[in-house]
Amino acid sequence: MRLAAALATGLMLSMFTAGSASAMEPVVAKLRAATEKKVKFVAAGTIFQSEGTQCVAAVPNYRTITLEACRQLSRRFGAIDSLGDARRSLSSEKLATCNGSRA
Repeated sequence: MRLAAALATGLMLSMFTAGSASAMEPVVAKLRAATEKKVKFVAAGTIFQSEGTQCVAAVPNYRTITLEACRQLSRRFGAIDSLGDARRSLSSEKLATCNGSRA
């Protein structure tokens, strides 16, 4: 009986987690200068696919829209004009800090 209850609980948790993950929107970093070719880059534990003037994180995590991620992207690609999804974005103050002398 305990095994059946544990399996049922595990199944319900996995369904909840899968639903939450699919609800996340991609995060886009807009670069000031275009990249020359497609590049995969990890920033703040998130894989970004960069091409042209955009880096897209299709599977973001809680650290994706942070100053830490912005700084890592900025070190690799130069100045970042914006970082966010449809609901929230990094503030202009944090973007200025992120870009530092690149602004």
